[in-house]
Amino acid sequence: MSLTISFIYLSESFNNSDFQVESNLFGFEICRKELWGNQKLKDLGCLIIPKLKEFDLFIIKDELQTIYEDCQIILEHINEISLATNYSDEFIKFRINNLLNFIEIALENKENLGLNIS
Repeated sequence: MSLTISFIYLSESFNNSDFQVESNLFGFEICRKELWGNQKLKDLGCLIIPKLKEFDLFIIKDELQTIYEDCQIILEHINEISLATNYSDEFIKFRINNLLNFIEIALENKENLGLNIS
């Protein structure tokens, strides 16, 4: 199975299917523990993404900014994370960029949109 990113609609009156994102992939199921739940991410200061180790993520409102900051930390320390997890820089960067595409749209509509990673 694969981990995927999707929108959560917080308002019944808001439903825009015109959002364009190229990929919703966030890795394989094993990435929950080996990559996103790795202690290295916690040590670097990530707050939300490491929780994926234990459960699916439902990110709304102010949490969107926090997960955005997690993504920035990961991109800034991608080489260290790659060494700690044995996942390539390219593998990590591709998935973080997928998430950032979703985050940007959700931040622009944060009263109406959230994110789910499962």
